[in-house]
Amino acid sequence: MKQNNLNRLIVIGGPTAIGKTKVAIQLAQSLDTEIISADSRQIYQQLKIGVGRPSEQELNSVKHHLIGTVDIAQHYHTADFERDSLKILENIYHNHSDAIVCGGTGLYIKTLCDGIDEMPEINPEIRNSLNEQFEENGINFLQEFIQEKDPELVAQIDMNNPKRLIRAVEMMIQTGQPFSSFRIGKKVVRNFIPQMFCLYDEREIIKKNIEIRVSQMIENGWIDECIQLLPYRDIKALQTVGYKERFNYLDGNMSLDETISWIIIHTNQYAKRQLVWFRKDKRYIWVKSPEEIIQHLNN
Repeated sequence: MKQNNLNRLIVIGGPTAIGKTKVAIQLAQSLDTEIISADSRQIYQQLKIGVGRPSEQELNSVKHHLIGTVDIAQHYHTADFERDSLKILENIYHNHSDAIVCGGTGLYIKTLCDGIDEMPEINPEIRNSLNEQFEENGINFLQEFIQEKDPELVAQIDMNNPKRLIRAVEMMIQTGQPFSSFRIGKKVVRNFIPQMFCLYDEREIIKKNIEIRVSQMIENGWIDECIQLLPYRDIKALQTVGYKERFNYLDGNMSLDETISWIIIHTNQYAKRQLVWFRKDKRYIWVKSPEEIIQHLNN
């Protein structure tokens, strides 16, 4: 078994539509290793086109983990990702000194590298009440609560993901403390050394990439995917960028052109928040290509 301090976890982070999958595959092929996906939506079986899941060709070119492995009706939390990823890494490190984790869910990556604070058990009545309020009033009241009670958290969390917002709000109601205060605990000891890279490019290029990706998703059948997902539309994983706009379109509340425009706007906002998250962790080395990553790894 190859488990020692020489094990490396190569982290590929970055905003949506920056090309993380392509870079991770190139690196995995070069290093003869496997990829763990750190994407909180690609984990779900039923979400494919709208979450930019790698193509079958890409999935077959390198062994991937934690893509399409969880039913959308199942709640999958950060702690679940930590547990599952550590088990996968244990198996990878039997035969490889390197492993790759790739994705834009910064909290998943941070938890894998540093661990997560133990959270107190939540009173079910608080959770049920918040879920009912969300169903009745939408996401705005959650966003306003966090902006007022824990402004530091705004730059650390996906403010359009109701599942994560409810988790944060219920914790603050239960404990009376900011949720961000629970995320500064001691780092755990891992059997790997993380080497962390963030892909970036000029803002206008990222914007153009997002426009191209949204157009490709529509051409690939995203509307049909959303029609099939209508029975699950109230599940929190679908109350996120792209899907909620699509459901509004299917309800007749927006034209197709309006829907596309709003998806692009909200996706750009999400990409900006992702960049803010990655900039806060000074361990990340900012790169534009796999060649730059290889160069750093060889130094």
